[in-house]
Amino acid sequence: MSYHIYTTDGIILKRTGSGEADIYVHILTRDLGLILAGARSARLSVSKLRPALQEYSRVKVSLIKSKSGWKITNVAESENLFFSGPVHSRRLLVQVSVVLVKMIVGEYPQKDIYELIDRSFSFLKKVDEEDLPNLEVLTVLRVLHRLGYVEGGLLVNRFLQDSEFNKQILTEVVESKKEIVSVINKALKESQL
Repeated sequence: MSYHIYTTDGIILKRTGSGEADIYVHILTRDLGLILAGARSARLSVSKLRPALQEYSRVKVSLIKSKSGWKITNVAESENLFFSGPVHSRRLLVQVSVVLVKMIVGEYPQKDIYELIDRSFSFLKKVDEEDLPNLEVLTVLRVLHRLGYVEGGLLVNRFLQDSEFNKQILTEVVESKKEIVSVINKALKESQL
């Protein structure tokens, strides 16, 4: 039986070992959405997949969909965000990845979420340590809005209209942070996830 090979850009959000040498990775992909894919023997030192299948890596990944789920056939890492950015940015990578894995349910293409996360994680290299909490709040707010958990309103619309990340918008987040966090917490509570 032959399978169609899907090739797409992605960001590895979570990696879990399985058995003696296999792994499963949650990959936020440009074309397929958030998927859980397996890689056989990827923890072995001789595996060609092992170096690229690290958490927080930007990858070009090739996959097949079998009866038992997604399987990785090839992967090439372009950058590991955990090591390419400043040390203080690592916490944000972890926190946002946890929210994504928890809140995105089901497999369907979500190109806008991929691009939002790609821009947010790219902006990490330019953010001062004191602005990281503001970037985290803004990123989570925008993700929850795109997933339908946050409705627009007078307070949050100015943060949802533009999808770019810059110093000016982070300064505006500071002024409304308490209200934004309240909106986020309400959305997380109501999602019951």
